[in-house]
Amino acid sequence: MKVVAQFQFYLPYFLPRTAAWSEPPYLQHKFDVEGQLVHVHPRKANEELFPSPIDKMLGESRIKVESNFIMPVGAPDEIFVRHRCFDRIEAQVFGDVASKDDCLDHELAFAYRRSAISACNKFLYHCRVAGGDPEVEGLIWYYNFEQDRCYFALPHSLAWFDFKTKELLRDDDGKAFWTAAGAFRSPVRMPVELGKIQRSLTFDDQPDLPQGLLVSAKKCLMLEQLHEGMVNLGSACEIASTRYINRKGLSGSAQIRDILKRKVSFAEKRYNQLTIQLSGRSFKAEDVNSFSLLENAYRTRNNVAHSGELVYKDLRLGKTIAVTRSIVNDFYRGCERAVEWIEAL
Repeated sequence: MKVVAQFQFYLPYFLPRTAAWSEPPYLQHKFDVEGQLVHVHPRKANEELFPSPIDKMLGESRIKVESNFIMPVGAPDEIFVRHRCFDRIEAQVFGDVASKDDCLDHELAFAYRRSAISACNKFLYHCRVAGGDPEVEGLIWYYNFEQDRCYFALPHSLAWFDFKTKELLRDDDGKAFWTAAGAFRSPVRMPVELGKIQRSLTFDDQPDLPQGLLVSAKKCLMLEQLHEGMVNLGSACEIASTRYINRKGLSGSAQIRDILKRKVSFAEKRYNQLTIQLSGRSFKAEDVNSFSLLENAYRTRNNVAHSGELVYKDLRLGKTIAVTRSIVNDFYRGCERAVEWIEAL
């Protein structure tokens, strides 16, 4: 049975539309997301913000604002979903199921939602770059690196349709196959010790650059801007290594220049041979798994920078590896560990 999963995603900003966006009867952009067809429809200016009964119900729902940490006086403890929704983007995910009851499966809905979000993010990313506007953000999966889980934090609805008849699917009792979630990214942020902030301010007028690049890389990964994320990861590791050399006062050393000219990998040069020479320590020896992630992450960074391809050559296997979201997440952990390690030397 062919079905269509129709998602409505609600945005906390207005789409960067012009009048031309509303001229076609039903403007759609088609994307292939890992073999699955997805149509993305940016809302026309004259379309309703909440187009169906389930969406209208979503807009009228309320969300409690709660925290285990300090909440400042005057902060709202409850908000309407509609007060955080300024625009909407629609995604239709096409697929096959054995029966309509399969559409009630949470894992299937999760997989289709990921495809829908990925396609919408491609469209929004093109809007961001074409318009030169960094405020055009994607639909964010907030990845929790500690729990290794993603949390989606935008209001959205899902309705299942029969591909042939275009009718909304219903169960035997006539109940519609639709659902909605009114989640928002919590305004609560993890507390930061004042002493840590003061030490950072005392050290430099600007925060530590490698650490700042790691934070930027994490944001890129949340937005599925994997190419930019890889460039940030590589830059963080390279700058951290260069600062390490400068701290040792040997940036002009002929011996250091000789090591940096060797035809070995970035990680081998800077996080093994060079650190052995200057500190008698080796990231490769002390954390071989993270070292391997750093090595392949920088190879990927080079391919992104030189050819725009998110791949790396696995020398052990002798083949090119296409880098997925989960691989990039692992790269982040390896690079984070590498920067922490070299900054502590």
